Amino acid sequence: MSNRSPVTSADLLAAAELCSGAVRRLDPELWNRLAYGLEWSRSRTAAHICDALEFYSSTLAAKVQESPGSRGLSHAEGTVAATADQIESSARVLATVTEAVPVGTRAFHPSGLPDAEGFRGMACVEILLHGYDAVAGTQAEFDPDDQLCRRILGRLFPWAPTDSSGWLTLLWATGRGELDGQEFMGESWIWHSDLLSEWEGNVPRSRMWINRK
Repeated sequence: MSNRSPVTSADLLAAAELCSGAVRRLDPELWNRLAYGLEWSRSRTAAHICDALEFYSSTLAAKVQESPGSRGLSHAEGTVAATADQIESSARVLATVTEAVPVGTRAFHPSGLPDAEGFRGMACVEILLHGYDAVAGTQAEFDPDDQLCRRILGRLFPWAPTDSSGWLTLLWATGRGELDGQEFMGESWIWHSDLLSEWEGNVPRSRMWINRK
């Protein structure tokens, strides 16, 4: 773990640019159909990305240490173009916040108390994986940079194998694909958002994401 490369603000912005570009390529006729593997439409799935990033920004900026209570979908399900723009805008805000907070700042997430890099990593997952959900099976599909995926895996999924494609491994780690020699994660996947020094060496399981499937 000591030799890993951290997830940076540049990674966050690159993920957002890749995702927004894919959303813009999506056939508008598919926008209100169900996203891959979810009970959400493609438009709602993309709107969720913006919700998640803005929740991360406000939580980290305020240094919130406990749950602020329930929160629902706040972004309206806009057009393809407007949603793509909002994904990039939300990512820029979060990148700015993660650079502005003091080193060592941690804040609430239902899965733990991530630091700024943890929020960047989680945001990249939200962007890339829900972006994938929104465009999978269409001509708008994308293939993220291998090293970007490996940086995300190194921060949030330290148990992930390192001898396979970064993107395929990230799909596996988030319950969206199978990987040779590895148990299928399915809906019980979860990331390690706390500091890596606090990881206990096991592969955690959760039902946290069940309501999205």
